[in-house]
Amino acid sequence: MLAQAGLLAWIFHAAVVEHRPLDSLVYPLLGLLAAILVRCAASALRGMIAARASRMIRNKLRQQLYLALAAAGPRHGQDSGHLLSRLVEQIEALDPYFARYRPQAVAATIIPALILVAVLGVNWLAGLLLALAAPLIPVFMILVGWSAEQAAQRQQRALGRLSGLFHDRLRALAQIRRLGADRLELARLRDYSEEFRERTMRVLRLAFLSSAVLEFFAAIAIASLAIYIGLGLLGFIAFGPAAQLTLASGLFILLLAPEFFNPLRQLAQHWHDRADALAAAADIRPLLELPAARPAPAHPPARIPDYACRVEASALDQAWPGRRPVLENLSLSVAAGEHVLITGPSGCGKSTLISALAGFIAPGAGHISYDGIDLSTFDQGSLARSRGWLGQRPVLFAGTLASNIALGKPGAQPDQVRKAAELAGVTEFARHLPDGLGSPIGEQGLGLSGGQAQRVALARALLEARPILFLDEPTASLDELSETLIWRAIGRISEERAMTVICASHSPLARSWANRTLLMQDGRLLEAGP
Repeated sequence: MLAQAGLLAWIFHAAVVEHRPLDSLVYPLLGLLAAILVRCAASALRGMIAARASRMIRNKLRQQLYLALAAAGPRHGQDSGHLLSRLVEQIEALDPYFARYRPQAVAATIIPALILVAVLGVNWLAGLLLALAAPLIPVFMILVGWSAEQAAQRQQRALGRLSGLFHDRLRALAQIRRLGADRLELARLRDYSEEFRERTMRVLRLAFLSSAVLEFFAAIAIASLAIYIGLGLLGFIAFGPAAQLTLASGLFILLLAPEFFNPLRQLAQHWHDRADALAAAADIRPLLELPAARPAPAHPPARIPDYACRVEASALDQAWPGRRPVLENLSLSVAAGEHVLITGPSGCGKSTLISALAGFIAPGAGHISYDGIDLSTFDQGSLARSRGWLGQRPVLFAGTLASNIALGKPGAQPDQVRKAAELAGVTEFARHLPDGLGSPIGEQGLGLSGGQAQRVALARALLEARPILFLDEPTASLDELSETLIWRAIGRISEERAMTVICASHSPLARSWANRTLLMQDGRLLEAGP
């Protein structure tokens, strides 16, 4: 930039004042062309490096956020709509901050300082004028930026609500139509969309206000310099170094004056990117700081069970904020290969106990062991190889039946998938589909009944032979026929595979399958007979 301004000013002075012929200016003109090309290349390279850095930062942050949510377990308390907004929109909102604002903040620090030094070396009075005008821009940028940041935070919260609302309504679209609530939900979406539009326009108004203020002060400063240089060249001002002004020095200063303010103006234009990024970060940070459901062990166990094993729990306590204790001094011993049913009324703590036994959460107090190995020493990989799990609501993805069964083991052989499907009873209905296990299904098991979806999830849990299988209300939302088929499949598994099975359910059909039934009451377990 300095070379370009200096060569251009010198060429004009030589051609206009000194009347030099064109052939004597060839090398300076080539130098000017080289300076312009190098500056363009540097600017393009800076943009490429910044974009690459931003992409790497966002990818890393998205991975960290995903791992934090996975470590927090199924009880992180966040609805899927807001999580989707943070994983996608709000992380993407950081791109302008890293790709544009941060590099421009560095440029706005270095470039004006270098230009100021160069101008002071040519004319100290012109440098003083630039130095006096420079602080006005950051001051007004900060004043306007505070309001923009608050408006951006409100906009990000509105975006999260709107994203969550859209996601949840799309998932429940069929139920909304059946209940005739489509017009009501459409009006609600319209209201939220209008609120988001208004918040977005407030942010943009503040951004334009900031740019207008900065342009005003920059224009005044450049005009003051132009008047000083013009009057000095005409001889109307003799103060300070005005008498030494030439066309070369005056033009050099005038060419650098816009460049002096340009980084600050561009920084002001990206100031709302900073506000958006800070608002997004304020929403993302609490998720990154979610406590892990169970602490990672310092040293994984030397061995893990590879056959049906005993499960023991002693003096377990667990309480959730704002609620009475769920588990109180609870103890449990399940023999290897035993099938235990834990029953009790809804809300008594069955799911909490199953989550603790399966290693999804760490109990507030007490110890759990598999085959005598303390569960707290198991890392996620060891846990995944030690236990299978089936919950109340199976999660299925758009794809084939086979790909959903093989979700936890992408390299599974077709024979392994088929065996798991037979054990879970999936082949009973898959044989009637056009492509068998290769038949496609939609998101959330679209195209399957509730019982069929649950059997696909059961096959997924059985794809690898694991010593323990945990079932958490596996038939809670099924009709009687589907429930019968599920329990029949679980009974068939028990006959063909040696597994310790612990099930939480209030279904009467589960009693005929279990070896032992325990009643959960007041945070403790009581023998309930067969």
